[in-house]
Amino acid sequence: MQPPQPPPARTPWFLRPQQYGLTLANGVTAVRLVLVPFIAIALLGQDWSRAFWLTMVAGASDAIDGFLARHFSHKSAIGAYLDPIADKILIVTLFGLLTAQGHLPLWLMIIVLARDVAIVATVAAFNRMAGQPLRMKPLFISKLTTFFQVLLLLVTMADLAFALGLETPRLIIALVAGGFTIASWIAYYFEGQRAIREAGTAKGG
Repeated sequence: MQPPQPPPARTPWFLRPQQYGLTLANGVTAVRLVLVPFIAIALLGQDWSRAFWLTMVAGASDAIDGFLARHFSHKSAIGAYLDPIADKILIVTLFGLLTAQGHLPLWLMIIVLARDVAIVATVAAFNRMAGQPLRMKPLFISKLTTFFQVLLLLVTMADLAFALGLETPRLIIALVAGGFTIASWIAYYFEGQRAIREAGTAKGG
């Protein structure tokens, strides 16, 4: 006779999935959005150290909310939209301010903005014409693009805050980030084509 099994450990209430997307993962994502104006104020005041540490917290929140969503079933429709929106607002705001202050190359800012505008415009145009959402799969190369963009922001602010003399590494990371941004733009073009064909087939069938 087997001994009685202990009851399974109960998940704490704050880690349980909630209705309406009210999950801890989405709360962590919201913190990233809240931090953006504080980082912007620090950059405008040239308080590089504060901007660096706040951006580190924002970057950590991106990893934490992803972990919570995967391991505690916190994935939700709200989170699927909120997380990339938070990333884009953070990255575009910081890229814009650092570029305006002359600490990042203008060509990279143009590529970052052009890629994001092109993707959003394509999805919006399709949704308007077809009357249904264009469902594009998230691509791994997009995660790599975001990683190198955030890495460039952090390295730039660390160099400004602590005078580390990282001009050459910053240029290399900028080139890599630019390369991945262009590559992900191309990848999403083909993914968009696939999604449009799939949507057309579903509508026709």
